[in-house]
Amino acid sequence: MEKIIFNMATMPPRVKSLEDSLPTILPQCDVLNVYLNDFDKVPKILKHKKINPVLSKDALGDLGDVGKFFFCNTWTDGYIFTCDDKIIYPRDHVPKHIDLIERAGRKAVVSSHGRLMKPNSRSYYHDCAAFYGCTGTVVTDMFAHELGTGVMAFHHSTIAVNLDMFPTINMTDIWFSIELQKRGIPILIRKHFKGDYGVSRKHDDDYSIHATFNKDNKDAYQTQVVNEWNWQMITCPLLQ
Repeated sequence: MEKIIFNMATMPPRVKSLEDSLPTILPQCDVLNVYLNDFDKVPKILKHKKINPVLSKDALGDLGDVGKFFFCNTWTDGYIFTCDDKIIYPRDHVPKHIDLIERAGRKAVVSSHGRLMKPNSRSYYHDCAAFYGCTGTVVTDMFAHELGTGVMAFHHSTIAVNLDMFPTINMTDIWFSIELQKRGIPILIRKHFKGDYGVSRKHDDDYSIHATFNKDNKDAYQTQVVNEWNWQMITCPLLQ
């Protein structure tokens, strides 16, 4: 059985939300790598035999959401999952992602969250062709332009990841999706239903990418980046 390797970035305001997310991750993984942005020490909740914590002060400093990719040079085997510190995962998150990865012949990256882009979008967050949220319903497995890295997985052989793929922090969904486009690697959004994924409320939502750029309509740079890319629908055969 190949290893199941999860990867997360977190920060001090999210420690309480880990109380909800960790119990849904640890039973499904062999290892959980955690990049600790702006922590002075490893919090007690992350002292677990499956968890490999790294303090940002001992590594590359504050990487924001790019921290979940800090461990990429160790991804030499198994299935690679990237996750979010506030998401509550269903018990079948891992097997269902792996099933779709294998149905795609390990040629695609799979997520339960994504978008279809549109030309000349007025807003990355508010003006896309279609949005497939992990907390909503997606009625069938489908190919997409962009994925969400908080509910993402792929086989290690599908793509060799490096930190140079991320020119700026807190935009991993966009940058990673563009990199997949460059390499001709399909993105698959996995079928799921409303209620499968939850979101912990044990955190201050002011400390989030969503709050910073979405709620305050400060996504001008994100919009510029996605409008500069000619998004293509990349597909591959799927076994039934």
